Amino acid sequence: MTGRRIAYVPIIKITFAAALLAFIGWLALQLWNPWSKEETAFVDVSALFEKQRASPYRAGLPDERNFKVIAENDAFRLLADATTAHFQIVDKSTGKLWRSYPDPEHWRNETIPGIWKNHLSSPIMIEYVNAKNYKSSSVTAGLIENQGYLEQFQTTGNGFTVTFAFPKVQFKIPVEVTLHQNYVETKLIDSGLVEGELSLLNVKLYPLFGAQPSNGQEGYILLPDGSGSLIHFQQDRIMPQLTYNESVYGHDLSYYNENTGRQRIAMPVYGLKSGDQAFVAIIAQGEEFANIYAAPSGAVGLSNWVTTEWKYRKRFFQSVSRSTGEGFYTYSGDKFLTDSRATRYYPLAPDKSDYVGMAEVYRQYLIEEQGVNPVTPARQDIPLYLDIVGADIEQGLFFDSYLKATTTEEAAELVRHIYDLGIRHLNINYAGWQQDGYSTHGGYFPVDKRIGGNNGMKQFISFAHSLDIPVYLTANYTINTNGDDGFWWRRDGLRNLAGTVLENQKHPDQDESIFVSPGFYEKVVYSDLDEFKKLGADGIYFEDGIGQQVNTDFNTRYLSSRADVVDIQRRILTRSKEELGSVIANNVNFYALDQIRHVHRLTSDYSYDVFISEAIPFAQIVLHGLRTYSLEWSNVRDEWENEFLRSVEYGAYPAYVLSGDRADNLKRSYSLWHYSLNYKDWIQQIAQEYQRSNEALAEVQDKFITGHRTLAPGVKETEYGGNYRIIVNYNHTEFRKDGVTVPARDFVVMKGENTP
Repeated sequence: MTGRRIAYVPIIKITFAAALLAFIGWLALQLWNPWSKEETAFVDVSALFEKQRASPYRAGLPDERNFKVIAENDAFRLLADATTAHFQIVDKSTGKLWRSYPDPEHWRNETIPGIWKNHLSSPIMIEYVNAKNYKSSSVTAGLIENQGYLEQFQTTGNGFTVTFAFPKVQFKIPVEVTLHQNYVETKLIDSGLVEGELSLLNVKLYPLFGAQPSNGQEGYILLPDGSGSLIHFQQDRIMPQLTYNESVYGHDLSYYNENTGRQRIAMPVYGLKSGDQAFVAIIAQGEEFANIYAAPSGAVGLSNWVTTEWKYRKRFFQSVSRSTGEGFYTYSGDKFLTDSRATRYYPLAPDKSDYVGMAEVYRQYLIEEQGVNPVTPARQDIPLYLDIVGADIEQGLFFDSYLKATTTEEAAELVRHIYDLGIRHLNINYAGWQQDGYSTHGGYFPVDKRIGGNNGMKQFISFAHSLDIPVYLTANYTINTNGDDGFWWRRDGLRNLAGTVLENQKHPDQDESIFVSPGFYEKVVYSDLDEFKKLGADGIYFEDGIGQQVNTDFNTRYLSSRADVVDIQRRILTRSKEELGSVIANNVNFYALDQIRHVHRLTSDYSYDVFISEAIPFAQIVLHGLRTYSLEWSNVRDEWENEFLRSVEYGAYPAYVLSGDRADNLKRSYSLWHYSLNYKDWIQQIAQEYQRSNEALAEVQDKFITGHRTLAPGVKETEYGGNYRIIVNYNHTEFRKDGVTVPARDFVVMKGENTP
């Protein structure tokens, strides 16, 4: 196979012959719908709009005198305007109000051009394209310029239903708004969606819910960017036109993706705070087909707003020549279908109207509706996570060379050495144990004889168990490098919409590995479970694949939508846990939380967009007390001291990646570029970090984070339950305030009810 990157392909000038081939392939794609039960023949829907008698939707905001109470519970009232289908939520205890449209007080100051001003007042915003012409551009529209209207507005006892009709472009989109105990839910009903000749790309439903301008008030947009980040309200931004638009659960490599370099969204949640009023939104259904879209003030109108962008189609690159890279960008004729697309808006009480309050709501949602039960500490002391590297390979001119780093016998010596430091709560992940080491995927068993084979691994695991230390074996089943397990790339590889088998290349000097169809790797994992059990492994550590990679598969043998892939991965995690007792994964999407025991190497960073003003530990606030988690390996940190302090601030447990005395071998390895893995070089550092982390976190292993704030520039406070606080000082000078002193580049623990 000739190697090339597939994620981002440039537009290439197309020859006549290539264009003809492209057109034939493109036309076939328009007629091929692998999942939809709809007829592929065109259905004329114009008659559905001919007898329309409703008045066209009027420009401007709704008249607030027209809103009527249509649902009510102990906490909230839901009011709606039947002429616009806009709604309001009123907190009965405080009288605070959240609108599904811009705040009328500031609307008169809106300076965005007229057509976009109409979009912002519309309860729905769509984007569509003429998919029959691959050269056509997409169009964004609201109800007003399309002479749209409301159809069948009906109250339901706990909310209302309505259909938004766009007669000029022939779309009908039915929605449902429902009041629940502590949230209001907006839902798109895909089964009632009507399309004419044009193709719907995405829908923003009530995009301006809770929106507020920057002038005269403090506030921020919460994004699930990395571990979490804030866009603080700000006027006169340097680059006001910039927006945030990213896919929940990361990019789908089967479609075109703009190379933004942003962190993957692992949590389907966002929020907005203005003064002492805030809401948090959870995408509760259909999140596999959702983006999170945020527009800081000045980007798209006067207000700061954030919403769910529901995807129905995506761009893809239609290749016409693998050798030359010729092709063009277009959209498929098929839309993504799912049972339901729902976003829940949770209004927050004034004393909970910050990102910690938002995290508490999401945590409770995970407990009550996703089955993520709180942890019970296994030991009095915190855990230390050790990744041991067995071996890797070095690329050679004709043949690869095997680079032995840690045999099973040496791994036992390593563990004993650290255990004898007095660190008794250890967790081991053994990587690079498979045939040909860490960079080789496919045909994991038996354990490579050059590091000890199956017998050596059994003996190591038995030794670890004698010290009450669990051992997980590291694996990534989503890629294949060797064709083992009966894998043939043409038959079993993950294919994009153009039919191309997707390849993975982490470094330009590497050969490509092949992405495996989820339907194929599910069978392989199940067939391997008995082998894991025979070795005595406590579980599998799924690294960089299952729990992270959500790519549509157009391989006709294993057709899988994004939702199907999530289901496949959840089945794998569930069965692996049932048969082995436990599974862990690194930096996972949160759909995996109910099955995994530990989140390894959870991101603590963000994407450094110019409009983002602050990184926060939102993911860690959600997780602490639900799941254990570590951040990046301590011995590969860029700034050791800073990142150690951050791990304490974020409530994370220490983790190291280590090897035996042959660590220098790995400098030449295929994909492990960490130069300092010899455990003997890190013994004292491990002991010191563990002692200090244990001092800070041992007492709060099962406690939720209930507060997090900035006390001064470079000084952060994390609160557990009100009477336990950790104050971290990142500065090079001592911090003093209210009788509290924190040395430079250090932290202190404050205990007791009267903690300042």
